[in-house]
Amino acid sequence: MEGIIPAIITPFAQDEGLDENSLKNYLDFLKRNGIQTVFALGTTGEFNMLSMEEKEKFIKALRLSTNLKVIINVTENSTLNALKLAKLAVEVGADGIASLPPIYHKPSEKGIIGYFESLSKFGIPLYLYNYDGRAYIELDLVRRLVSEGIIDGVKLTTEKLPLLQRYLELKQEGNPFYVTIGNDELIYYAVMSGADGAISATANVAPELVLKLFKLLKEGNCKEALEAQRAVTMLTRAISDGDYPAGVKVALKYRGIYVGTVRKPLEEKMEQNSVIYATLKELNL
Repeated sequence: MEGIIPAIITPFAQDEGLDENSLKNYLDFLKRNGIQTVFALGTTGEFNMLSMEEKEKFIKALRLSTNLKVIINVTENSTLNALKLAKLAVEVGADGIASLPPIYHKPSEKGIIGYFESLSKFGIPLYLYNYDGRAYIELDLVRRLVSEGIIDGVKLTTEKLPLLQRYLELKQEGNPFYVTIGNDELIYYAVMSGADGAISATANVAPELVLKLFKLLKEGNCKEALEAQRAVTMLTRAISDGDYPAGVKVALKYRGIYVGTVRKPLEEKMEQNSVIYATLKELNL
């Protein structure tokens, strides 16, 4: 789990059903622009809007649509359902799985460990998706999951630089452990501080721009990287306003990639659409 990994959207047709034809075209766009790995069924993928059957259908369609590496979020409130999705992910040849801690009911520490331990038995990398303020487990428990070899890394979504730094310090404790940032406004600071990359919403819309930022950082070109981060931040803010991830899908449409809109009750915001269009034009995208 390294480099720039788009947190991909889920394409919907006009009737809000899955649009498999749009999925392939969209993934081809990402591949043409240098993307090698995608993160599926996350927040940007509206996973919480999908039924179990739709998630299973999407996982199968995803693997048939591309030879990109795929990491699949199998988050469910029950271990039973998460294991069903994980098993299917392995069967279709996913390169890794990820999960938030259970979202609605709040299990004990023992229950959380058991949840992730069960998911770790499939023989492919397992990543914790830790979303500060929404679905989050404390660092001491993360440390235990790492030290016992249950998880291989974390996608950390946060606005707090001190919290990110504590996760990066965990990397220095001798355990092989990947840390990726899930906030596009912090890619510069995260990678400069030792993060392995980013799971990025903005990379859906402007993969070439976010990949350029990461390349400049790895080359040590801090001045140009900071300019690239400013451009990424501008676009991130434009697509994140309103009912997320509506702006991501609108921006893709303006780039010639139709993936439908978000599922109700989410909806597009017309004034946001004009901001997105203007931002893409300003960035020459």
